[in-house]
Amino acid sequence: MPLLLASASASAPNSSNSSPPNHFAQSIMRSPRKLLKQLSLPRGERRRRSADNRRENSEKAKSNTLNGGSASPRLSPNEWQFAFDHVIGDAEGRAQFTKFLQSEYSEENILFWWAVEELKAVSASEGRPEFERTVKEMFDTFIASESPLAINIDHDTRSELVDRVENKDPSSFPENIYERAQAHVYRLMEKDCFSRFVHTPAYKEVAKKLSLPQTFRFSDRLSPAN
Repeated sequence: MPLLLASASASAPNSSNSSPPNHFAQSIMRSPRKLLKQLSLPRGERRRRSADNRRENSEKAKSNTLNGGSASPRLSPNEWQFAFDHVIGDAEGRAQFTKFLQSEYSEENILFWWAVEELKAVSASEGRPEFERTVKEMFDTFIASESPLAINIDHDTRSELVDRVENKDPSSFPENIYERAQAHVYRLMEKDCFSRFVHTPAYKEVAKKLSLPQTFRFSDRLSPAN
């Protein structure tokens, strides 16, 4: 299985893809490699553009919150998590969120999440050798410190992965080798990126389709309740 060729059936826990995605969603989900075209940018330039765009989106979000007339009550942590899970669990929602992350030069998070979802099926469907090869390819793409798509994970998790992949025999790779890193990235997207995405027209359309709140009232930090 080629890395990152995620199918439209990949979903988050407790989510459903029963409704067919539109043409845009199908295109993105079939070929997320299109998103890797920004790899030609040096890592430092990607980070600079990411910081600039995130700052701009945060200012827009703050402006929308201050000027919006009818914001819904602030969600509890469980309700906020419910909304994010449903967006990620829907093929069209996932595609629109991916497009938003690409605009912030932070698409490595969702690409890694996709890749781990694929990896879960590799060992069973394609055998142990392909699983080990894919683990190494993912390490070079998302974990190696000099990769333009290196994900932002804590030091202990990264050190553990470096030790397992670089210093251990591939036959010892556990099938859940990236589970901890995937969970970290998932919650990072939920608490950080999603708080800006909900202020975009793309989210409003997805929310309408999935019957999710279209507006939120946040604290001054524009983040969900802790």
